[in-house]
Amino acid sequence: HSLREVYIELFDTLDESLTNALQRDVDKYAPGINIIAARVTKPIIPETIRENYERMEAERTELLIASERQKVVEKIAETERLKATIVAEKQANVSSVNMQKKLIEKQAYQKIKAIEDANHIRHQKAMADANLYMQKQKAQANTLKLTSQYLQKQTYDVLQGTPKVYFTSKISDVLNDAPNQKRRR
Repeated sequence: HSLREVYIELFDTLDESLTNALQRDVDKYAPGINIIAARVTKPIIPETIRENYERMEAERTELLIASERQKVVEKIAETERLKATIVAEKQANVSSVNMQKKLIEKQAYQKIKAIEDANHIRHQKAMADANLYMQKQKAQANTLKLTSQYLQKQTYDVLQGTPKVYFTSKISDVLNDAPNQKRRR
């Protein structure tokens, strides 16, 4: 045992330990004797040993304090690292969520654009189909309408509206002939 253990830490149990050790030895070598109690007073330690002990204890205490301070500093540094790690993870998660949000927005925009483009193409196709149908109907109507009688009537109508020039020596022949032309029609 060390001086510290004997003088400080275990001194209060020394009486009981001594009594038990003595009783064992007495039972072994001189049966019938009962040890009731044993009392040990604290020994007087020489001054030089006491001073050395106190100095060592002071150094030991300082070492324990320094060790505890170092542990506290390490714990603080570890806590700061953990905080920094948590903040970095949080920022990474926020960044990931923002990127995912932007990706979803872009995908939604692309889907909307695709739908708008498809609608535009359908509208243009419908307009082209309607125009083609109208042209076919006009062509069919013109085919039915452009008969030889209709063309002949159109020729007469066009000729009637055009000015006529007569070359004659007498104006009276032209004037007398004009009422006859109206009757022929």
